[in-house]
This record gives sequence, C-alpha cells and structure tokens, in this order.
Amino acid sequence: MKYDKWIKHAIEVVGFPFTLTNMYLNRKRKVDGIGQRIKIRDKIIHTIVSGEKDADYTVILDAGLSCCSLDWHYIQPQVSKFARVLSFDRPGYGWSSAINKSYTSEDVVNDLLHILEELQIKPPYVLVGHSFGGLNMRLFASKYPEKVASLILIDSVHEKRYLSHEWDSIRKKSHRKNLNVFRFGYLTSGIGLPKLLKQPVGRKYLPEPYQKYVDYIGYHPKSYEAVYKEFLYSDKSALQVENTNALRADLPVTIISSNNTDPTWVEHQNLLSKLTKNTIQIKTNCHHSIHLENPDLVIEAIKDTINPKKEKAIFQ
Repeated sequence: MKYDKWIKHAIEVVGFPFTLTNMYLNRKRKVDGIGQRIKIRDKIIHTIVSGEKDADYTVILDAGLSCCSLDWHYIQPQVSKFARVLSFDRPGYGWSSAINKSYTSEDVVNDLLHILEELQIKPPYVLVGHSFGGLNMRLFASKYPEKVASLILIDSVHEKRYLSHEWDSIRKKSHRKNLNVFRFGYLTSGIGLPKLLKQPVGRKYLPEPYQKYVDYIGYHPKSYEAVYKEFLYSDKSALQVENTNALRADLPVTIISSNNTDPTWVEHQNLLSKLTKNTIQIKTNCHHSIHLENPDLVIEAIKDTINPKKEKAIFQ
C-alpha cells in the first residue's frame, strides 16, 4: 500500500492541471452529510440516528463493500417508526474521514462500540449487514453476544469468499481482476479519471433528493482509497470472522438470499443458514441489493425479529 501511495502521488504531480481541476470540482460539488460526525480517536465517523430514544431496540445498519449510509434510504425511515436506528459510513466512505492504515472488520466493531458509547445508545441491538457488512455484523455478534438481540444478513458474503486458501483458479483470477480495478480507481482518483469514465464508488444513481450526495461522495478520492483498502485487506477480515467464537446457539438469525445461482454463492448462503440453531433463510427472486430492490421484505424481517410472530413467513 505504501508503494501505491507513491505511485498515486507521482500521477498527481505529472497530471497537476488535472489534479487541480479535480480538486476544484470536488469542492464545487461538496454537500454536507445528512447525519452527524462523531470523533473516534484518530478518525471521524459520519452517523445517521433516527427513531425514538426510548425504543426497546436499536437497529444497526452496515452497508456492503463500496457503499455507505445512503444505501439505507428506503429502510431507515420506515424502521425508525418502531425502533431506534443507526447507520454509519466506514472510514473513507460517505462523510467519514479517511485513514492512513489498514481497516478490517475488527476495526469496524471497535469503532462501532465507541460510536454507541458516544451516542449513549444502549443494547439490545438488532444487527443488519448487507454483503461485506455481514462480516462486520457477525464479528460484532460473536464478540458481544450479550448486547445482540438478533442478526439479519442480507445476501451476506461468507468468510470463505475472502480466504485465499479456499479459492480455486477461477476465484483467484476473479479476485485479482477486482483488486486491479479498485487499485486503478485509487491510483487515478486524484486526477479525476474515474469521474471522467463515470465510474463512482458505490451507487451510480439514487432517487432524489439523494443524487446530489452520490455525485459528491461517489467521486471523492477518499472513497476510492476506502474500497481499495477494504478489498485489499478483506482476507484479514475473513480470518477475524473465521477465528472468532461461534455465535450464541439460540441467537435469532435471518438470512435473506438473492437469486444468485452461482454454486459457490449458493453453498455459502447454505452455510450461513446454519449459523445457529435459531436461523431461518429467506430465499428471494431479487438481485444482490435486496434492500434496494425489495425494501419492504427487509423491513418486515426486521420488524418480525423485534416482534416475533408465531410462524415466521418465508417471502419470495
């Protein structure tokens, strides 16, 4: 990563006019976050808190790789009607500050503890993680079982996806290709090349009034650094989850799976469906971002884990 920083700096020096132009455009497009920024040791984390302070449960939302708190724009307002809700931007994403070191699931959990303490948000917590965010939420639930009421994983990755010793030749090639894409975005983000190619970090389009936020944070250089570093160190995050304690056997867990028919993905979803003795799996006809394609399903799953029904429905 240190070598990459030197290359990025060199590119910005050689392309100095483009670097200045990109800095100007970033400042021109700047919009303030829609939540509050919390100082956590050497960094600032942007958070959005909604719902009643005296609610019985707090729902914590963690987005997938490359995404931020804006990903929950359909979910958070509706869940806030019956629970307190916290969404946040991991370092470098959204309006959180960048950091000059590796950042793994263990760091997410530690920062989240400080955020909850700073905001005086007490357990029990309902943890909701999409894709890569599922690793973070699983690690939290494993390390602090007494604080967690339930866990909901939205088409979450399994740790085996990022453990290199689990890969076949096809997976190795795919991982290297993705890593090179993220690296290219990071190295050229200072001169604004990803912006010229219209390749933002995270969502390219969101419904109004959120598009202006996407146009700013999606093309900010720190966002490209965040996704590259998170993917670069994903094996460390996977090992942290693999080596932690098993989840509490009676912990209610809901697995919401997409229609991805890749055999390895299906296998991993099946593994997740066996995390505890109290795990159910909801199979859908949705693509990967289920919380955007069918938010009502996710909202009902959260509501159901807070107020369990006698018979839990399996949505399609």
